[in-house]
Amino acid sequence: MLKFEDRSVELRPGETVLEALERAGIDAPSSCRSGNCQTCLHRAVEGVPPPESQVGLTQGQKALGFFLPCVCLPTSPLTIARPDNVGARRDAVIRAIEPLAPNVIRLRVDADDFAYRPGQFLELVADGDLRRHYSLASHPEEDPFLEMHIRLHENGRMSRRLGEFKPGDRLHVAGPSGTCFYEGVHADQRLLLIGAGTGLAPLYGVLRDALKRGHLGPIRLYHGARSRDGLYLDEELKALSRTLAHVEYRSCLLDPNAPAGGDVAATALHAEQDVKDSAIFLCGGENLVKRLKRDFFMRGVSMKNIRSDAFTPSG
Repeated sequence: MLKFEDRSVELRPGETVLEALERAGIDAPSSCRSGNCQTCLHRAVEGVPPPESQVGLTQGQKALGFFLPCVCLPTSPLTIARPDNVGARRDAVIRAIEPLAPNVIRLRVDADDFAYRPGQFLELVADGDLRRHYSLASHPEEDPFLEMHIRLHENGRMSRRLGEFKPGDRLHVAGPSGTCFYEGVHADQRLLLIGAGTGLAPLYGVLRDALKRGHLGPIRLYHGARSRDGLYLDEELKALSRTLAHVEYRSCLLDPNAPAGGDVAATALHAEQDVKDSAIFLCGGENLVKRLKRDFFMRGVSMKNIRSDAFTPSG
């Protein structure tokens, strides 16, 4: 049996999911129809897609149920949805809102039954059409709240609205989305976490998850900022690296007199030469993520071993 969102779709013997969707008149984009281009990517929200329909996908995508309908011949019932169909909007209540730095706040909200993996992101809805995506720094097994680290922009609509909120106020969340989480990493694999600004938030969530799961391999966390205020978890991360021998934290401040100018990407690329078998997490601005993806790929890292969360400006 096949269900597309809330609609039952007949699946004939020997028919792929893509063929069934098309026959039912459902708009299902596709291109190569051979499992290579990933244009037809969908997500199984109930049931398990066959392994051959997930060839070429990342471990994170597989863990979230993504599959390729064009080569999927289900052997058990499936309920599927479009890949960008995030979870339903839920009510949320602000538990705490406090400064981490002059232009960064920590927002904690309570939302019932919001299942996620550390490092994913959600959509925060303040008023009507005022919505933004923010990464999660919290851990669902350790925190009874959702935590976001949010950079405030002087003329930003959401920034102004957040400045008006107080504990007890209500808003909405939707999601989660994203594949920047620990799933699929081997316990003894080298783990590189590299980010700038509030790109630290998802990395912090991934780091906590790795430690909770007993990660044994070396963990290196690089965090870059324009000023010392931007290193908003500096003391906590330094203390953690002193406590755990396999965790190393390195902060980077933009400074023409510092090695590599204090640029976090240049610093990490210089220090991390043998990266072929590493699991790499990249979070921050688009340019930072694209640069590091390209350079690590050129050094032999499989794209399956690179997870990223690229922040794009709203509007």
